[in-house]
Amino acid sequence: MDGVLDLPASNGTDAAADRDLDAFETEQRFLLTRAQTVAFLRAVSTHTVPELHDCARPLSFTRTTYLDSVDLAYLRSCAGRVARRLRLREYALASTLVEPPLLTGQCFLELKQSAGAVRSKLRLEAPRYTLERILDGSIEANEAIISIADADRQAALAALRAEVAARRPVPCLTTWYRRSSLSGENGRVRITLDQGLSFCEPQRLGDAGDDATPGEVIARGPGRILEIKLHGEPPAWLARATAGLVAAPAFSKFQMGMVALRRRAA
Repeated sequence: MDGVLDLPASNGTDAAADRDLDAFETEQRFLLTRAQTVAFLRAVSTHTVPELHDCARPLSFTRTTYLDSVDLAYLRSCAGRVARRLRLREYALASTLVEPPLLTGQCFLELKQSAGAVRSKLRLEAPRYTLERILDGSIEANEAIISIADADRQAALAALRAEVAARRPVPCLTTWYRRSSLSGENGRVRITLDQGLSFCEPQRLGDAGDDATPGEVIARGPGRILEIKLHGEPPAWLARATAGLVAAPAFSKFQMGMVALRRRAA
């Protein structure tokens, strides 16, 4: 990817941000130039640590497939008080930028809701075939109880099944980018930098070891997207690092990608 900065990689699972099933947190978003990115990372370097999943494959990529209903309920929600996104998320790792990123095999179904800077995320990890059956409505309650024993995961499953039953969503867009992650303040602060955002036709869930690179790229997004997720008030060092940056609270990968898809189809 041209212009990609050499930064610490993420842990490949977003575990730090999603350890609580329905935790509320605030989220800030910025679209940065290369110079702003370098300055920000320098400012936070002594207060954060990189998240790294695999030392042998330090580069982490995120492949997200968004779903929507026939009446585009999720896309329309972007203009409302509470923006809602239903998505499938996969992760891939690579040793260098020239080798194919390979899927880790971890698959997640997520329902994310945002109201201004406040957000919540309901997240369920399950095998690819289980998530596919949830989405097509064929998974039975008894099967779910057997395969997902944890009470919190059962609650997530029930909520997500209800969401799918109400909306009948289908895959409509895949986003692809390299993600680097930092954490600080004992996990209260999480910083992610997404680079090389691409919008693609929806991709099928893959298996561990598959090449994660999506097919045809429909459009490109901003070069560098900085997101800061917080539990509580921002520490002084973070407030200083973001003082000169202009927030982009209305920016949405999902919304931008859907607009690009609709323009292409017109």
